Amino acid sequence: MQFDMFGNQDKLTVIDHDGEAIYYPDFFSNYSQENLFEKFKELIAWRQDQITLYGKTHNIPRLQAWYGDKGAEYAYSGIKMERLDWESNLEEIKKYIEGELGLVFNSCLCNLYRDGKDYAAWHSDDEKELGATPTIASASFGETRKIVFKHKSDKGVEKVELELEDKSLLIMSGPLQHNWKHQLNKTQKKTDARINLTFRHIVSRPNLR
Repeated sequence: MQFDMFGNQDKLTVIDHDGEAIYYPDFFSNYSQENLFEKFKELIAWRQDQITLYGKTHNIPRLQAWYGDKGAEYAYSGIKMERLDWESNLEEIKKYIEGELGLVFNSCLCNLYRDGKDYAAWHSDDEKELGATPTIASASFGETRKIVFKHKSDKGVEKVELELEDKSLLIMSGPLQHNWKHQLNKTQKKTDARINLTFRHIVSRPNLR
């Protein structure tokens, strides 16, 4: 891998076609707070949500929580997330990302992958409340897990695989969510827990039917 410098940060351009994905492998290495994985595992109000598919209800294969400013409501796949006021450590991480990269977020979807059996299936974060070209900052703490991207329409574009390491940050922006899908692979290997914090900017309320 070839890394370019952004300020004091190494960065890797993962995707630059029909959207952009940029990876910062050591983004939080110099962050003032320590033991971030343990703090977020303890302090975030994790919950087990469920999804109904083809008339059957299943547990989502991970734990979740939704934090944000007042009015930052979010829903996906028919699941309306219950908004919580910012936890102080989570808000500080948000401000750190915003200050380093000049971005603005008003919400965060938190995911706890407890082991290799927890995963995220193929999806795009393209809900209307995120706007036409959302910028999403995905922070990783704990176990390294693999994310895979595939183009929605151009079958000639190869899949892109990336190992998301502890204290790393992945920025997805532009029309990426409308042109690409991504998933977090499950694995049979013995795998410790990983926390994923995906900071977003909600521009409108979800339309739930």
